[in-house]
Amino acid sequence: MAHRRRGVGVGRAGAAAYKKKAEELNAVNLESAMETVQKLETKLSDFAKVHKNEIQLDPAFRAKFLQMCALLGVDILSSEKGFWGKLGMGDFFYELSVKVAEVCLASRSRNGGIIRVGEVNEILSQRGTRFKFVDSSKGKKTSYSDDDIITAVKKL
Repeated sequence: MAHRRRGVGVGRAGAAAYKKKAEELNAVNLESAMETVQKLETKLSDFAKVHKNEIQLDPAFRAKFLQMCALLGVDILSSEKGFWGKLGMGDFFYELSVKVAEVCLASRSRNGGIIRVGEVNEILSQRGTRFKFVDSSKGKKTSYSDDDIITAVKKL
């Protein structure tokens, strides 16, 4: 059986239909992805509301929460609007970074302002450093870890 020869360009007749279908599928995929992102943001916000005290008081929990947010592409430290601003995470890290800078400046004559993270943590603890991050009227003290100090310095 002999192959039939077609004219040039005859095979492209269906290309427009394929292109149209590909555009439709891309639009559906984009819409689905946007819906998923909105659901994730809502769930993350709900999680933060439920666990607000743990996020504020427990450095290990806070580190895991920030890690989870980073994996989802949410930078709650730079967001000042909406719920994330009310959570106060950015304020906490800003305040901590200022206190770290103060410690480094105070030690400048001794070590040029270069100091180990653990030593900064010890000095802040000795000072009894408190933060506006947690309502001080409840008598709870915000603890912070070396990871919190590193995150604060990175956000400068």
